[in-house]
Amino acid sequence: MTLKEIYQIETTKWDSIADGPRGRITTFAPEETFESYSHGRPQLRGVTEFLGDLKGKRVLEYGCGLGHVSTLLLRSGAHVTSFDLSRRSVDVTERRIAANTPGRTAALAVAAGETLPFADESFDIIFGKAILHHLDVSIGANDLYRVLKTGGKAVFSEPMGMNPVLNVVRDHVWYPKKTPRGADKPLSYQEIHAWGARFREFHYQEVELLSMLERGFGFHKKFPALRQLDDVLLEKMPPLRRYCRYVVMYMVK
Repeated sequence: MTLKEIYQIETTKWDSIADGPRGRITTFAPEETFESYSHGRPQLRGVTEFLGDLKGKRVLEYGCGLGHVSTLLLRSGAHVTSFDLSRRSVDVTERRIAANTPGRTAALAVAAGETLPFADESFDIIFGKAILHHLDVSIGANDLYRVLKTGGKAVFSEPMGMNPVLNVVRDHVWYPKKTPRGADKPLSYQEIHAWGARFREFHYQEVELLSMLERGFGFHKKFPALRQLDDVLLEKMPPLRRYCRYVVMYMVK
């Protein structure tokens, strides 16, 4: 598919999601921040420790979706810029921020991740959750590197695409709060390395092997024993890492 065709598929999908129940504006708990959101989530393992204090930092969120993370980044004291391909998603993000962070705003844009409308070295930190696998790395990696300041940090949490059983489930099995598939393609190791190739420091960690079963019960079910077993298996048997559900990617320019 061409980029234009991919953009049309993804825009239509996320416009529809924004217009549905997930686009309803809810009020967060007063104490909820980006740090509390990240804590205990395997897909965001080590993220807060890697990024450090966000207060006063210029942070870019890739693919803001319906604005949950952008809102939490603002609550953590960051100066937030966010973008998404879907205009309706950006509109929901704006309303969610207004409802949950009175007096604070983010700079919001409708844009594609391959061609960012931001100046060189604009951001101290870049964050994205489940966004790079929607993009063309051969185009998008250059802009990711370009807009991050020298010495700045970027971190992404992305689905991996090397577990054939998991791929069948993604394509054909229903589970609670499943997002419809669009033109996205979970990452291979080749793509993971391509995103990080230009950075001075780059490492990644595969997460959720057996504990990926949690996702079948929604977003809040936890199986601590499976998480502990994952840690043992992934340390003792590295070849199993390719079958994990997610990878967390850490970059320093």
